[in-house]
Amino acid sequence: MKLYIKNYWIKFLLCCGIFLFVFFISGLTETFNWQLTAYLMGVGSFLFLVYFAVDYYMKRQLYAFLSGQTNRIASGDTNPESLAIQRKVSKVLKDQEIDLMIQSEKREQQVTFMNLWVHQMKTPLTVLEMLAQENQLDSDAVLAETQRLKSGLDLALNEARLVEGIEKDFVLKQVSLSEIVNKVINAQKNYFIQYETYPVVHLDEDIIVITDEKWLFFIIEQLLINAIKYSHPKGNILIETKLLDEKPNVIINDFGIGIPREDLFRVWQPFFTGENGRNSGEAAGMGLYLVELAANPLGIMVEIDSSEGQGTTASVEFPKQQS
Repeated sequence: MKLYIKNYWIKFLLCCGIFLFVFFISGLTETFNWQLTAYLMGVGSFLFLVYFAVDYYMKRQLYAFLSGQTNRIASGDTNPESLAIQRKVSKVLKDQEIDLMIQSEKREQQVTFMNLWVHQMKTPLTVLEMLAQENQLDSDAVLAETQRLKSGLDLALNEARLVEGIEKDFVLKQVSLSEIVNKVINAQKNYFIQYETYPVVHLDEDIIVITDEKWLFFIIEQLLINAIKYSHPKGNILIETKLLDEKPNVIINDFGIGIPREDLFRVWQPFFTGENGRNSGEAAGMGLYLVELAANPLGIMVEIDSSEGQGTTASVEFPKQQS
């Protein structure tokens, strides 16, 4: 009934409008007869309601099918073509229901992420405010906090793009792997200084991959930020590009606190911060989740291996490149 009314409410209002118009015109005449007009309006309204009642009765099975109350278009219909239509329509309705659920989950996830992100962005702002109030605006301290703000803003923007899907945003071209890695390292030089860690770089400058430069930069950047964040002070981070089984690889190896074994399989889940993230208080739990969202459409495999207390190795593996 609800679906029928939704489809026919305009016609219903149009008929009511016609009745009111006729009633108004009749009232302008000198020979206006209230009793006759009321009688005609009553008869017209009755016929109008009978028409819609009969029309709904004849189409009730179809609307019951479209609203999901039954799986048959017509009662007792066993025609193969009708059954095929029923199956296709049922599939379309089911797909729409699943799509609505996915969109709802995405919206909830974005709201949760933004709430967490806003909370985390308060920390560098508070630090900058305290430094200003105490007249201690040291350039290194300011750079450190602005770096945290920049990283947070970049993460939020990329989260919005990735959750909606990035296939239409791809620009595939030949990219020098060593150039991308060097750009990422240079972009995070203040982060290295802040955490007192040092990159040790071994790059094969001959490796060329076909990929999207922007999203590859994002993937490597997130892995490098994690390596810096969870390294020991004065420690090194080994960054390599090499061919393994003819497949180009970027390998980032830190020698820091490592990931507990029970947390390792959950690092790809959204909002999972783990023991290390909770201890540092800086983790949003979205970095590796977004890395996976960006890597999968590009055919890139990202793996994390770690031993608690010994460090973590992140590897980015590309498909074999056609010679």
